[in-house]
Amino acid sequence: MRAVGASGEGSMESAALILTGGNVLTMDAERPQVQAIAVSREGRVLAAGSDDEVRHLATAGTCRVALRGRTLLPGFFDCHMHLRWLGVNLGHVDLSPSVVRDREEIIQRLRRRLEEQPGIPCIQGTGYDQNRLPDGQHLTRYDLDRVSTVLPVRVVHTSGHAAVVNTRALQMLGYTRDTPDPVGGQIVRDAQGEPTGLLLEAASWERLERIVPEPTREEVVEALGRASRYLLERGITSATDACTEPGEIEWYAQAVARNVLQVRTNLMVHWATVVHQAGEGASPRPEEMQPKTYGVNGHRLHVGQAKLFADGAITTRTCYLKEPFHDPPGDHRGILLHPPEELLHLIVLAHEAGWQIATHAIGDAAIRLVLDCYAEAQRRHARQRPDHRIEHCMLLDPDLIARLRRQNVWAIGQPEFLARLGDAYVTALGEERADRLSPYATLDARGVAQAFSSDNPVVPGAPLDGLRAAMERRTLAGRVLNPSERLSAEAALYAYTAAPAFASRVERDRGTLAPGKWADCVLLSADPLTTPLEEWERLQVEATFVGGACLYGAEKLEG
Repeated sequence: MRAVGASGEGSMESAALILTGGNVLTMDAERPQVQAIAVSREGRVLAAGSDDEVRHLATAGTCRVALRGRTLLPGFFDCHMHLRWLGVNLGHVDLSPSVVRDREEIIQRLRRRLEEQPGIPCIQGTGYDQNRLPDGQHLTRYDLDRVSTVLPVRVVHTSGHAAVVNTRALQMLGYTRDTPDPVGGQIVRDAQGEPTGLLLEAASWERLERIVPEPTREEVVEALGRASRYLLERGITSATDACTEPGEIEWYAQAVARNVLQVRTNLMVHWATVVHQAGEGASPRPEEMQPKTYGVNGHRLHVGQAKLFADGAITTRTCYLKEPFHDPPGDHRGILLHPPEELLHLIVLAHEAGWQIATHAIGDAAIRLVLDCYAEAQRRHARQRPDHRIEHCMLLDPDLIARLRRQNVWAIGQPEFLARLGDAYVTALGEERADRLSPYATLDARGVAQAFSSDNPVVPGAPLDGLRAAMERRTLAGRVLNPSERLSAEAALYAYTAAPAFASRVERDRGTLAPGKWADCVLLSADPLTTPLEEWERLQVEATFVGGACLYGAEKLEG
């Protein structure tokens, strides 16, 4: 097929689908706003233009859908989230602050799960955030012992960078007062030296198989299906799983082949595991790690980036800072998950093997370290625009912002963090540093490449909520974190549609509704560019299309 332009000239292929009578925001600079699009039988955009300009592509077999003035735009692209984790969490006990108010309600909900499933091997909760409890203090092993002293109980922090377990789980993990902290983690202890049950970073996931049974392939495929449905309901047509173990790639391929994973999926492979499995001196190239079974093509599933972690999270006080945390007082500056020389080694290996590297770094000291490593890798082996990324990239100063631009490094942000976790950021960092977090307007003005995502299930991950957060920067308590960093609606929308495609190196097929690209789009009830923030709640996802197929909201369409 030869793609046509907005006028429809250049190809006589008829359309399988025409969406007309709408406000179509294409995010394409050549024709940013049109009334209609035509979709080929392959599922790509044939034309984008006025109703008259695409009408001639219809035949007797063409499906026509009236948009009735509603707004159609490219499907949202969440370029940093966790599909498997989301899908698994949807089956665990929800302990998010919107559901529980205090530790007593947490205990009651966990007990209820035990009553409902007495044969469960481990009672697991998710979405927990100590910052939102009345006393702001973490749960302890003794709190969770009230749920069970026979079965392991594990409550995962909303950040994914900590967990709290009961005494039985500590025993099964082999964590005692004499157990040394693992590299990149901490077994938190009380004044007497006994583990409290709080496990930070590596301590929260090492030895996990001792208390949580390894999921079967079927269970993972089912979880990915749950995650896919969740994303489609929120208008997301492409998503990146931000940390996939090499052995899990084929599981995703099976989920795609069975058509339960319907969003286009990009995988970041856990690079430290890849290097460990390959052995010293062997660094697989990206093309060697693409899925090789089930006949899955790269448009549905693709391994895109090498993923690394430099530090932890603000809410768990494990991000790596130049200056100590404001709370608690002291000299604690966070945790580096790899010693600097090891992080450099891993980055150089990935860079020389041709990978785009995506490194988690939140604290200013961690971001500086990652930029140093990227620069050294480029010095040793020059590549043209490697397009490396820093995931989260939150605590910035003018020098770091200048370096991001100079080194052509992507800043991948999660604006919903500000809305849902912002008050905890102020507590942890103090006012001045909290105001420096995620300076989206400055990054935009300085020409730093940035794209938005959610890190779901750290936050619920609806892009409409993320857009609002980027424009408003208002915390749950009503505090505005640096109003000068509010982003315009146009820039925010670009950062959640077109920019992630560039940041993920798939811009030739996705990100805009331009002729030749996949017809991945979302239908909204109103125009996000003109809807006032005080009326934002009336914005709703009404339908989601992937390759021209309506996978959510078909009942809201009129033929």
